[in-house]
Amino acid sequence: MEAIEPKEVTFDAYTMCSFLPALDSSRAIPLVLIGYRKSEDPWFVWLVPKEGISSQGLTDDPYYAKVLRDPCGYIVKKLNKYIEESRSVMRGIEMLIDCHQNHLAFTPLVHMREVPFTHPMTVELLAAV
Repeated sequence: MEAIEPKEVTFDAYTMCSFLPALDSSRAIPLVLIGYRKSEDPWFVWLVPKEGISSQGLTDDPYYAKVLRDPCGYIVKKLNKYIEESRSVMRGIEMLIDCHQNHLAFTPLVHMREVPFTHPMTVELLAAV
C-alpha cells in the first residue's frame, strides 16, 4: 500500500453553494466550494459528481432539475458572466452570492486572512439514492 499524498487547496476566500429542496428547508445538499486566490482564476471543489445528481425527490421545478443534472456547467457559466461583468474574480463571486439565494444558497464569502477558522457550517447529507 502506498502512502497517502495529501493535496492542498488554499484560498484567500471561499463560499459554499448548496441546494435547498424547499426555500424553508432546514436540509441542504452541498454542491460545491468556490474559492479564489488573488490574481488567479476561481477554484471549484465539487462535493457532488460533476456529472450532476438526480432531482427525483428533491425538486419538481424543471429549472432546478436541469441545474442539478449539470451543476458544473451552470455554476461555471454564471460565475464567468459575473467575473466578465465586474472584471474581478472576488467581485464576480460576490455577485453570484448576491444574485442566487433561493434554492441555490451560498454561505457568506469567508476571507481567510480576516476570520479565524471556525467549525464549518452544519449540513445534513442525504443518504445516497
